[in-house]
Amino acid sequence: MWRWDRWGTVEYDGPALGQAQVVRRLSGSMARGAALVGAATTVVCAVGGIVAAGVPGLSAAALGGLLATGSALLTPVLMLRTTHLEPGAVMLAAFGGLAMKAIILLLALFTLGGAPGLHRMSLAVTMLVVFITTTAAEAWAGQKLQILIGTDPGSTDA
Repeated sequence: MWRWDRWGTVEYDGPALGQAQVVRRLSGSMARGAALVGAATTVVCAVGGIVAAGVPGLSAAALGGLLATGSALLTPVLMLRTTHLEPGAVMLAAFGGLAMKAIILLLALFTLGGAPGLHRMSLAVTMLVVFITTTAAEAWAGQKLQILIGTDPGSTDA
């Protein structure tokens, strides 16, 4: 069984057994943590956007938070898609997700930065802050996961 902790990640009663179970638990916990932290950070940045530039700041912060939080979910999805592959492929997918996330956010910033009705600085700051906080939430989720290395304690293998 599992239960939520206050950071939005999941604590399981027992350790994960096998690579597929580890990756599934890790990606699920990463996705939940990133979504929760991304939403909370977006709200804080939206308030800052209102203070800085009014409605254009609010709309830019909301859009930036939505894009950054959505792109944060790319890494867990890629990890789930590579569950059946070798551990190196899963690590490569996780790193590729981080790199793709940064590229997507930079392209979005350059594309939307000059749009009328959006405050460019609110957009940029929100995207950067949400990127950092969701990446930290994903790392936190990975650090909390219990992994059993070796044979299953209930197995008859010595």
